[in-house]
Amino acid sequence: MTETGRRPSQRAGRIFRHFVFMMIGALLAVPYIVVFIWATQLAAVSPANAAVAFTVLVLLLAVPAALSATRALERTAVGELLAVKLAEPAGPVTRQRRLRGAVWYLVHLMAGGLTLVAIAFAAPLVISVVILPLLGNANSANELSAAVVPFTDDTTAALWSLGLGTGVIIFTILTALALPHWATLLLGPSPAERRVLEEEQARLEAKRNELARELHDSVGHALTVTTLQATAAEALMGRDPEEAARAMRAVADTGRSALAELDRVIGILRAPGVPAENPAGLRQLPGYLDHMEDQGLQVKREFETQTLEQVPAAASAPAFRILQEGLTNALKYASPREAVLHIELNGQRLQIQLVNPVVQSATARRASGRGIAGMQERARLAGGSTRSQLAQGRWTLSVDIPLQERAW
Repeated sequence: MTETGRRPSQRAGRIFRHFVFMMIGALLAVPYIVVFIWATQLAAVSPANAAVAFTVLVLLLAVPAALSATRALERTAVGELLAVKLAEPAGPVTRQRRLRGAVWYLVHLMAGGLTLVAIAFAAPLVISVVILPLLGNANSANELSAAVVPFTDDTTAALWSLGLGTGVIIFTILTALALPHWATLLLGPSPAERRVLEEEQARLEAKRNELARELHDSVGHALTVTTLQATAAEALMGRDPEEAARAMRAVADTGRSALAELDRVIGILRAPGVPAENPAGLRQLPGYLDHMEDQGLQVKREFETQTLEQVPAAASAPAFRILQEGLTNALKYASPREAVLHIELNGQRLQIQLVNPVVQSATARRASGRGIAGMQERARLAGGSTRSQLAQGRWTLSVDIPLQERAW
């Protein structure tokens, strides 16, 4: 089927589903209409009996409308027949949510009752007033119009009947078109619940980005070291077996470390509400630098170990991950493989500078990866910033992060 042929078919299917939804409301409304007629008839006989009947009517309305099961069924019907995607509100069922569900139930009943009126009264009335005179049976049309609009002449009664019937049909169609909007307002999340859902979605998105950065840092570093060491081992296998064996041991150590990091990240994915154990921080930096030197990157350390221990976790964790990425880049692109790392506390800010020589051909490859963007994002989330620049054959990474946790 072509796209042009599919659209009318889809439109017809949507209209049919709306009609089915309105008819469900009509079927639900029938018992209430019967009880209402019964109550009005009793009112003419005995006011006391009428009061009982109207009380029964109110209970028949209130009890189903207040049930969570009714709201769940209505949400399902709205999703299937009106094609409205309703986000599930977070948290326990509140009084406000029950009230909004009850109001929607009444809206559905009234829409169904209106559908009954349109089908059983308005449509036959319009058809009779228009068709019967054309068939030569104007007297029957006049009698019907007079029954609907008494105490006036035949022409006025016919026009009023035609207008009344047409108005009911048009209003029924407009009601059907408005139902998706009202369903979203009454069955979907309230503005407060929507804010909670948006905050939860933003939190999950931030968590996904954080895990992506974690995987990039750990796995990317491991692959870089493994590739470099495996290449070195292959080159040294013939002339220096002992050095080649050392390179392969570094590959094995890096692989085990990457597996442990991967297991930690998978643990966070499986239990997102559980905080990570022993998050990486600057206290691990000396050992990490020793590991990098084992891989062949000589790092001149311009900082005191005590300085690292004074940095709070809110700044220490992102700073370590940024340095991990920066040192991995230095291991890949530095020529010769050496770097200078300067760390200091300046007031209430942590300032870091990592400098390494780099050949011009490696600059484009470094700038095209995700590492720089990841470092900038980590620093921004911590309330700080990073700056990378190439000058006189030296690549400089500057990091500035506040020591106090960022207030959102």
